[in-house]
Amino acid sequence: MSVLADTSSVLQTKVDDFNAAFNAFDTALKASAVNPATATATDADEARDLSWRGINAYVKAMCAHPTADIAASATEAKSLFDKYGDPTKLAQTEESGVLHNLLQDLTMFDSAKRTALNLDVWITDLQTKEDAFLTAAAQRTEADAARQVGIVKETRTAADAAYRSLVDTVNALVLLNGDAEYATFIDHVNAVIDRQKGILKARKTNNAKKKEEGDKPVE
Repeated sequence: MSVLADTSSVLQTKVDDFNAAFNAFDTALKASAVNPATATATDADEARDLSWRGINAYVKAMCAHPTADIAASATEAKSLFDKYGDPTKLAQTEESGVLHNLLQDLTMFDSAKRTALNLDVWITDLQTKEDAFLTAAAQRTEADAARQVGIVKETRTAADAAYRSLVDTVNALVLLNGDAEYATFIDHVNAVIDRQKGILKARKTNNAKKKEEGDKPVE
């Protein structure tokens, strides 16, 4: 930002310090929206979706088995899936809740019937995929927390300090020399600050929306 010709070098330095601190904070905040662990969690989420769709389709197909007893067992098992509906369209946390309950029901399902349906291999696969997602999601959360207490916090503290130093310097000069000499300069500074606050607000809003969506792709 340019300053008026009669503005002291002290003010220019404070403005430069503030701009540099803000840009560092904005860069850190932008980077905080990109979590390397998110890709792993997304892949794990897609894997468990495929596993659920596979076991659901398999049990549905077994309902038409030519052996009546097996078909009846399959129909009973299918009712467990129908009770909870399709969880793959839900937010990730909600899906985990549904799969937890479904897996509990499937584990308690009569073992002889599970054997007749050759269902255990499918249940194991779904449980393995769900466990992998939970691990990846926990790692993603830890990475988010680390960024929040690390570089983002440090750069915000520095930006806040630079802002306060700039304001205090301007106020001190106005107190000594009157505000007429600095009126235009103050207007320029306020405009920059308002613009930067708007940028940060938009950045935080976008990051919050991504977290609410749980990184779940829309299909």
